[in-house]
Amino acid sequence: AYGQRVRLMAWRIGRRDDLIDDMVSEAWIRAFRDRYNYDASRPFLLWIAGILKNVYRELCRSNATAGRPTTEGFRAGAVDDLDPERIVSDAQQLDALNSCVASLGALDRRIVELRYFQEMTLRLVAKEVNIAEATLRESRLPVIFESLRACLDRKGVPIPEIFLRTDGPASNT
Repeated sequence: AYGQRVRLMAWRIGRRDDLIDDMVSEAWIRAFRDRYNYDASRPFLLWIAGILKNVYRELCRSNATAGRPTTEGFRAGAVDDLDPERIVSDAQQLDALNSCVASLGALDRRIVELRYFQEMTLRLVAKEVNIAEATLRESRLPVIFESLRACLDRKGVPIPEIFLRTDGPASNT
């Protein structure tokens, strides 16, 4: 029941695809091992978010101890400012957004994937999907955004910042 949200929380904490599986597996092992310490008066996702933070910190420390170079964002201190409530909230937003993107048609999903997940420019996206750049910018993307906004609104999810901007996260060129 919590698998996808725990994976999204792991991504939110580490922001590294190569760590997700290790983080999630270790978090589930620890949750099972410590299940008798779980306080049922608190939400389960908050508890597992705390476990994920600890797992990430330990991965960072073991990486540094092994002499492997640390990269930006791969430091134990990078998660210290994240509280479990924020991690859970962000994961729930990502889960809703993933669901809404999945409800789009194949071409629109491809456009979203190229533009916002692969961070391709509008020019390259237009070329890839064989649509004029002006058409993509002026009519196709606004329709896609409106569909995603409506879907998120139906789910009661706050609209992410990306929908409040007219150009999205990547440059237009």
